[in-house]
Amino acid sequence: MTRTLLSLLPDEHRGRVTGYLTLTVASTLLRAVAVVLVVPLVSALFGEDPAGAWPWVAVLTGVVAAGWIVDSIASRIGFDLGFAILDHAQRDIAAQVARTPLRWFTADNSATARRAIATTGPDLVGLVGYLVTPLIQAVLLPIVIGLALLPIAWQLGVVALVAVPLLLGALWATEKLTRRAGAVAAESNSALTERVLEFARTQAALRAARRVEPARSQAGAAVAAQHGATLRLLALHVPGQVLFSLASQLVLLALAGTTTWLAVRGTIGVPEAIALIVVVVRYLEPFAALGDLAPATATTRAALRDIRAVLDAPGRARFDDRPDTAGRDSSVEFRGVHFRYEDDSSSDDDSSGGTTVLEGLDLVFESGRTTAVVGPSGSGKSTLLALVAGLEEPTSGSVLVGGVDRAALDPSERSADTSVVFQQPYLFAGNIRENVRAGNPGADAEQVDSVLRLARVQDFAGRLPAGLDTVVGEAGGALSGGERQRVSIARALLKPSAVLLVDEGTSALDAENEAAVVDAITDDPRRRTRIVVTHRLSTIAGADRVLFLDGGRIVEDGTVDELLAAEGRFAEFWRHQHDAAGWRITADPTGVSR
Repeated sequence: MTRTLLSLLPDEHRGRVTGYLTLTVASTLLRAVAVVLVVPLVSALFGEDPAGAWPWVAVLTGVVAAGWIVDSIASRIGFDLGFAILDHAQRDIAAQVARTPLRWFTADNSATARRAIATTGPDLVGLVGYLVTPLIQAVLLPIVIGLALLPIAWQLGVVALVAVPLLLGALWATEKLTRRAGAVAAESNSALTERVLEFARTQAALRAARRVEPARSQAGAAVAAQHGATLRLLALHVPGQVLFSLASQLVLLALAGTTTWLAVRGTIGVPEAIALIVVVVRYLEPFAALGDLAPATATTRAALRDIRAVLDAPGRARFDDRPDTAGRDSSVEFRGVHFRYEDDSSSDDDSSGGTTVLEGLDLVFESGRTTAVVGPSGSGKSTLLALVAGLEEPTSGSVLVGGVDRAALDPSERSADTSVVFQQPYLFAGNIRENVRAGNPGADAEQVDSVLRLARVQDFAGRLPAGLDTVVGEAGGALSGGERQRVSIARALLKPSAVLLVDEGTSALDAENEAAVVDAITDDPRRRTRIVVTHRLSTIAGADRVLFLDGGRIVEDGTVDELLAAEGRFAEFWRHQHDAAGWRITADPTGVSR
């Protein structure tokens, strides 16, 4: 917890930590002095000359005032540190997520990342002031009170000091009993959230397939697991609370008994004994506060653990010595590229479980030309695009764009020279125009209008009540699949990138939308290197070059005419696709559909 907090603190603020700790300790000392001053005050008040209590009142007032001043300064520094931690954590997590390999984002890691991002909010601002400060004071105050009691009644001071590790040990044991149950409860809560979200998102498919009840059973199982974990958490809280309560009562009896014994022996007077009972109560209060802070401490520890997990995720750090990428050409070169997914990773296009996806690729995509990449499912097509886009890094070998190794570039620079059109486009919250502008926020109106025409976005936007200002809904749900893809194409074309990557961008489109997307890619006036993964003949026919990929290797390479003439794998693929395009559902005279 401490290591993570310090790592989230910017270097320029770390010097203030010493000042903050010094003021916090000073505040604790002043609080302890104020508590112990009650003893001489009460003694003087009930003595022969009650007026002699006024000097003690003055001293007590000065100590309390000094404590308020110190507390206010320490609080201000604490909140300054909290804002610094918040700002740094948000930047660090955002930067780390952006450079972490996509295969790291498994279901569990994605949940961890979501929790870490959600944590970087107002709670971090008050972390120092509302949690760290009370924790420090609650631990130190009983110790300082015990030390302050030594010159007044050393026997009572010794009992108080001996009781500190006893009570802290009881609190530690209580937390240890509940920590594991809390972890199980957190895991079950996360699993429940994932199941409920999955159940809600897939309602259309589940209802169409009449599979609602099995899915509901899975969500119900998650609810049952969460319920059981919560019961376990409560069950372990009970013995922990009993243990701490028992320890507190024993310490109270020991302190009260010692005070009574001193009064009976005449070592202290009755007024001092009464005042010491007040001190004893004040001595025990911080331990109760520690018990109250235990849930917040556990929650904070878990949140910081999530933040640390994200910050420790694999990812290349930023580069101080970066190669100059300005003005280079847009050719793409693979040099001896091998790529292998590890056992805990997955890919939409390729198999996982430690499988080698690409083996020794040596090829060049020439600047300004369009290359269609075809091949069976699992052949490595999407992985090839991910390597060019910088979303993945080769296991061995290198990928160069414009003669510069992708591995030598900062993640933000890798994405600067590539535009990607995914098979399943994602639109952000906002309207159509804002989603297109996301590709190049600095583009002028003429550039935006140009790509809107190219992708034929204006064709369907003109039919909408708000036109280009139509809000697309969550993930673009207010638009059809083809309309979302046209917006995605426009966004990619607006980005001033040298390389355009299209991953099955027309596979799920009807004829009209497919034609719009193909025309947009073909008619783009910007000179780009285009690499298109596709199985649609209309897209392949417009390519300058075709690569047939199978088993992670280039099986055939050439123009459409050359590969058709070779009568190889591509020619077979072409015939199958051509025949499939001619399929029709008809009915024979008997009324049976074919």
